[in-house]
Parts: sequence; structure tokens; C-alpha cells
Amino acid sequence: VSLRIVSAYSGKGVANATLTFTGSSGSETLSSDATGTVSGQVEADRTQMGVEATGYQKAFMQVTDLTKLPPTVQLTPLFLGVGTVKSGGQPVVGASVTVWNTTTTTGADGTFTFEGLAEGTYAGRVTKQGFADATFDLVIVKNAKAVNVTLQEGQLLPLSSLATLPTYELTASYHRTLGGEDKSFDGRVVKNGSDILVMSGDPVNPTASLMVRGGTGYVFDNGAYTASGETAAAAAHVLQESCEGLLGLPATFSPRFFTIEKQPPVQLLGQTCDVWSMTGRFMFEGEAVTATATVTVGTTDALANIPVKIVLNARSQEFFNFVYDAVVEVVSVDQTQVAARFPAQ
Repeated sequence: VSLRIVSAYSGKGVANATLTFTGSSGSETLSSDATGTVSGQVEADRTQMGVEATGYQKAFMQVTDLTKLPPTVQLTPLFLGVGTVKSGGQPVVGASVTVWNTTTTTGADGTFTFEGLAEGTYAGRVTKQGFADATFDLVIVKNAKAVNVTLQEGQLLPLSSLATLPTYELTASYHRTLGGEDKSFDGRVVKNGSDILVMSGDPVNPTASLMVRGGTGYVFDNGAYTASGETAAAAAHVLQESCEGLLGLPATFSPRFFTIEKQPPVQLLGQTCDVWSMTGRFMFEGEAVTATATVTVGTTDALANIPVKIVLNARSQEFFNFVYDAVVEVVSVDQTQVAARFPAQ
């Protein structure tokens, strides 16, 4: 047998549909693939075919000749989850809408539809270039109301990633408590091309340090760096990315939840930098968090839109379940100064 199971609503293939063929000698089953296609062999005496799939009405068919099955069988969705995405009162076309493990895009009128979902409430997310992400709940029941999702334009701050700089040295001090687990760092990170140096204590004679040079990981031990392989390199990259992520964090804050005010400019790294203060809330690893941040942003040349300093204080809305205090600052982008931090070979 070979046929395809499709939706009577959209005409799309229904994945993971189960076909049960029943006859005098028993029954056997086949399943549809991701495109709704079913193929296989069954006994010739099967006289009834049943088709079922999650979120669709069951279908039954009397079988007189298995070689003459219809090329397609339609299943009617039990429920449709529908909604509209707008911004400033206007529909947003081509936004990606994800519910469960399925993603669709909005049409010319900003609408979207999901089918094949069992009854329940599903978490959804909408993304679109140039807009802040939005989340929503899609309730799947009989006669459910359409959901309306509003997108806010643009990022809160037009920040570029610190990782785009070929060379930098930054100082960092942060402490985080989440779910009883503490993580902290107090030191500096130095990047020169693909080489990384992460140290704490005196930069000349650090109390601890990890280095990546030429792809090899090193550990500072007894006054010298000794090769320690991939583990040391991976640890250095994690700390580097953590500090870069802290500096870039304000770019991910949703403008729906944060207020922002421009402060007087300051001089950093030989140029006048913009300063922004932010207050609001965001989600971090499932925690609802209130936060204040002061972000200093470069304005010219290679530092344009690069966050060069952030002071962050965040607290969980629950009782001391989340604490994050951080100060991260870029102190040099001079290649000669940065290269001098690495020990001579």
C-alpha cells in the first residue's frame, strides 16, 4: 500500500498518523512519515482501514481491494489555534511563530494558524528581524478565542558584540547566585586574535590564570604557564564568553519591560561615550528578575555601538533566589598593550 495522509484544513501532510488495517486474521499498523506519506505491505484480506493522529478526527474506510486505495486520506483537525501578530496596530508579515515543536510564519494579514494540537495550553514565541521577541500562551480548546500578539520595534539599545573586536583587555567582577549555586569571577580577560588570557590577582604575577595560545590551553602554575590541553582552553573560552555576554546583555532586554534614560557622556578609551541607565525586569533561566543597569557605549570608529562598560544589579522577584552583581569594563583596545600581557615564548 502507498498513500498520503493530509489535513482537510490546510492540505499539509500529517506526520505520525497511525493506519490500522483489520481483517479476519488480525490487524497490523503502518505510520506516516514527516510528509504524511505511508507505504508498506499488509495482508490482502484486510477489509477495514482506520486512521488516527493527535489533534485530528479519526477516519475509517472499508477496503475491498488494497491496490485501489485512494492516493490521499484527509483528516479533519479537532481544533485550530489561531492568532494575529501586530506592531503599532499594523499586521506583521513573515514573523516566525513557534508553538510546541512547530514553526509557522504570519501571512499578509499578520495571522497564523496551528493544527494537530491536543487540548491544552501551549507556550508560544514570535520572532522577527527588527523587533523584540514576544511570548504568548496559545489555548487549544473547542471554540478558543484567537490570540493577539504585539511586537515592539527594535532593540532597546543598538549594541554590537564585543566579540567583533580583534583585540581587547577587560576587567570583570561578578557574582551570581541562582538556585543555591554560586558563581563568581574577579579578574581580567585579554583577547588578541584567537589567543585568550584569563587571570585573577596581579596581572604580572596572577594568583590564577588560564591561557589559550595557538589553540593550546595553558595553566599558570609555580610562576610559569604549562600546557594543559583542551580542558584549560575550554574553561578560558567559557569565562571570556561570560564576560562578553554580560556586556551585551542589555541588547536582549525587551523594550516592553525596561525604561531607559540617557545620562551625561563620559570619557573612556580616548573617546566620548554615551551612557544609558536602564530599569526593568527580564527572565533569566526561568527566574523573573528585576534589574538596574548602567551601560556605557562607544560612539566612534571600531568602538561604535560597542558596550565598553556595564554595571548590573539584578534580584529575583522571589526571596533571594537570584542575585547578580557585575561590573565589566574594557580597559584597552591597543594591540601593543594587549599583546604585552601574554608571556614571552
